[in-house]
Amino acid sequence: MPYLEDGETWSTDFDIYEEGMAENKPGHKKFSQYRLPTWAKHPLSHPFNGVVLGPDAYYHMAGDGFLNPMNWSIAHVACRFGDLDLLELCSSEELDWQTMEGHTPAQYCVQHATPWCLQWLVENGADTTSADLQNLTPEDHIWRNPRLHQQEMEWLFKALQGELDEKNNNKSQEYRMMKHRTHGADQEVHKALDRDMKKLRKYWFGTTDYQLPYPIPTPEELEMLPLDLPSSKVKRMEKKKPPNPVALLFPGQGSQYLGMLKDDCNRPTIKEYLDRATEILGWDPKDLCLNGPEDKLSETRFCQPIMFIAGMAAMEKLRDSKAEYVDNPMAVAGLSLGEYTAICAAGVLEFEDGLRLVKARAEAMQKATDTTPQAMCSIAGLDRAKVDMLCEQAKKADNSPDADCKVANFLFPSGFTCGGSKVCIDKLTKLATEAKALQARVIKTGGAFHTKYMAPAQLELSAVLDEMLPKMKPPRCAIYFNVTGKRIAAGTDPEKFIDLMKQQLVSEVLWCPTIQAMIMDGLKEFFELGPMKQLKAMIKRIDLDAFKKTENVSV
Repeated sequence: MPYLEDGETWSTDFDIYEEGMAENKPGHKKFSQYRLPTWAKHPLSHPFNGVVLGPDAYYHMAGDGFLNPMNWSIAHVACRFGDLDLLELCSSEELDWQTMEGHTPAQYCVQHATPWCLQWLVENGADTTSADLQNLTPEDHIWRNPRLHQQEMEWLFKALQGELDEKNNNKSQEYRMMKHRTHGADQEVHKALDRDMKKLRKYWFGTTDYQLPYPIPTPEELEMLPLDLPSSKVKRMEKKKPPNPVALLFPGQGSQYLGMLKDDCNRPTIKEYLDRATEILGWDPKDLCLNGPEDKLSETRFCQPIMFIAGMAAMEKLRDSKAEYVDNPMAVAGLSLGEYTAICAAGVLEFEDGLRLVKARAEAMQKATDTTPQAMCSIAGLDRAKVDMLCEQAKKADNSPDADCKVANFLFPSGFTCGGSKVCIDKLTKLATEAKALQARVIKTGGAFHTKYMAPAQLELSAVLDEMLPKMKPPRCAIYFNVTGKRIAAGTDPEKFIDLMKQQLVSEVLWCPTIQAMIMDGLKEFFELGPMKQLKAMIKRIDLDAFKKTENVSV
C-alpha cells in the first residue's frame, strides 16, 4: 500500500494503485475485496528515529571470540540501548559482568547515557561501584565522558544515587532519542517523531504503557474467523534467552570413592533420586556409597549407576548457586559413562529412564568383562604415535587369535588409557615403563572398555536403546559425543545420534578433542559435576586458560 507524507502511515484508500505496487495490480483481486482483520489493513510499522545500528549491536552472548571481542553480556547490550525489557531478562551474574576492559553494565549506562537503566541497576542491587581496568568507577566516567551533555550528567548522578524520579526518567529517554536523530532531516520528520515520543519509548526502551491500536489476534481467534489469510506450515521457533557459554561435564567410572554423597544425600532432590534409584536397581546405592565395601563399589554393575546418580546429584547441587547455568547451558558432555549423565542433563531422557539405561549398560559390560581375561592401563608422558606402536608390540605377546590392544580413551595430550587382553595390557605396561613413560599402570576397571571386547555388551545395549528411543526427546542444548568429539546441536532428533551411543562401547573415547572443540566453539566456563576432580586435572593438560575457568562440584 502507498505511504502518506509522513513516510510511515499507510493510505486508507485500499483500491488505489501506483506503479510498482503488488496490491491492486490491474487484473488482480482488489485488496479491499479480501476478508482481512483490521490490523492487516492498518499495520503499525516499527517507528524510526534516525538511530543507525551496526552489526556489533547483536554481538551479545555470541560465545565466540571473533563475534564478541569485548566479552559483552546481554546486560551490556541492554544498558547500551536503554532496553529495560532486555535488562529484566538478565541474571544477577550478567548484571555484574565485566568486559575485556573491566566495564560493568553500570559503566555502559554512563558511556551511552541511559540513566533509567542505571536507576534500575541500583534498585535491583547490581554492582554500580566497581572500577574498570583503568581504575575508574561509573561515577568517575560521568566526569570523564566527553560525549555527555550537562543535563545527562545530572540525570546520571541522580540515578547513581537511586534518586531519578519518573519525570526526569521520561525526560532522559526523550533527550537521548532527540540527541541521536539524524542531522539534516526534514522538519516534518522531526514533528512526526515528536508526536510519537510515547510510541518510540515503548519500542526502544520498553518503558511506557503504549498499546497497539489493533491488537493482533491469537492463533485460536484466527482459526474461528473466516478470513483470507495464508496458513503457515513453518513451525514457529520459541523465543528464548541465548544460552550461557557454559559446559556441564560429567565424569565416568573411576572417579568414585567410598563415602561419596555423604554430605549431600539428605538434600530433598538428591534424596528423591536415591529413593527412586533403590526401586529401579533393586539395591541401595546410598548404603553402598557410604558403607562399601570399596571392591563392590568399584564393580562395573554397581559403579556406573552410582556415578550416574552422583552426576545428576551434583547438577542439582550446582542449581542451588547457579540455576541459570543448569537451566540454560550451551553444551554438555561426559566421559564414557558420563555421556549418559550428560544426555539426561540435556533433557533427552528423564532420570528414571536414564538410570534404567545405565543399569542395562553396566550389567551388559559386566557380563562382557567376565567372558575373557581383559584389562586396561593408564599411560602418560608418551605421544600418540609411540603409544600406538607399543600397543602393536604388546599385541604380539598374546598368541590367542582374537587378541587386541589399543587406545581406548584419548584423555589429554600424552595421556591415554589402553584396553586389551590381560596378557597384552601387562606387556604394554612394561613396554611403556621402559619407554620412560611418566605413568604406566593397570587400572581397576575390570574390563577392556571401548574395545572389541565389549562387542557382546554393545549388542545388548543397542537393543535397549532401540526400546528407549520413543521416550527420547531432542536435547535442549548441544551434546558433544565421545565417538566423534564433535557436537550435536540442540533440538536434534534422537534418531540422528542414537548410533553414536551404540558405537561408544567399542570405540575410542575422544575426550581431548571434545574439550578442544568446546573451546573453539566458544565455551567460556566448565563445570565438572561429580566426585573427585579428574576431569579438571585433564583439562589442565589440554588448555590452561580453560582450566582456570573450570570448577568442580563434588558430591
